[in-house]
Amino acid sequence: MSWVSTWQNWAPDRIWRGGDGHSFLTYKVARVLDLKPEIIVVGPLRANSFRGDAFVPYKFYNAGLTVFTFDQYRRFLELICRDGYAPRGLVFNLDYWMFSSGFDHYFVDRFDEKPSTHVADLLRVVAQLREDPFRLWRGMPAADHVHGLYAILTGEGFNADGSSIVWTSAPDRQRLLDDGTAAGNPPVALGDHMASEQVAEFEQFIAFAKEKHIALVGVQLPFYEKILNGLNGNPEAGIWREFASAEWQQRLAAAGVTFFDFSDTPEYRDKPERFITSLEPDAMTVGQIARRMMADPRVRALLPKIGAQ
Repeated sequence: MSWVSTWQNWAPDRIWRGGDGHSFLTYKVARVLDLKPEIIVVGPLRANSFRGDAFVPYKFYNAGLTVFTFDQYRRFLELICRDGYAPRGLVFNLDYWMFSSGFDHYFVDRFDEKPSTHVADLLRVVAQLREDPFRLWRGMPAADHVHGLYAILTGEGFNADGSSIVWTSAPDRQRLLDDGTAAGNPPVALGDHMASEQVAEFEQFIAFAKEKHIALVGVQLPFYEKILNGLNGNPEAGIWREFASAEWQQRLAAAGVTFFDFSDTPEYRDKPERFITSLEPDAMTVGQIARRMMADPRVRALLPKIGAQ
């Protein structure tokens, strides 16, 4: 994937996304090792809308959609910190459901350190030609600034800073009511309490980051009101309440994690135009949240150049 990283370095509008999500890790690790950013963001799709403008003057990269669990967070850091490099700060998605029992099960096959083979890539192109050759042909004129089968077919992919192409949302409540998300549907887990095995994985991730002197900023991004209504007051959502408890917040602070919980934010919770799905705030919302985080005195103490702007 190093050639893709080099190719993206030549122009800021170049986009890449292959046809297989298993290639995201090797691609973004290559970008990190090439760029050596000072600030990195990790997490699922919810986190992939963070962009560098909120982190100026620090060099930024969004490694979202590569790692999803605490174990994978730690292993990602191990990959990028092998040769003496380490980011100054890591902004990581920290949703309550990451502490649910069995959460790792959903993402066990997504941490693939081996890039897709050339033969496998060719087979995907051949399959696309058989299925819909004209769709691939229509995308070819854009191939000078778009690489990867998915990017050529859709025009969507990863920008040079790792963030996703901006998706637009609409003020349509029914769209979110029908998006298939709900309390009790993965990943929006229900349960009595936080699982001890996930807490142990979290502590190992924190310990490794601290060993590398990486400042840790955790964030739980906004949920749409449908999700919040399914969690608040739900007798089966003990894990949600435990994560929000003062005791756990104190534990995060004691571990050296600067944490922001925007899950129930009044100015967003009932605004469908602020969400792609009920779990994914749009880029504008994430940008506003990033600026609020960076203006916080706790973060400015960790990243003093931001406070000096």
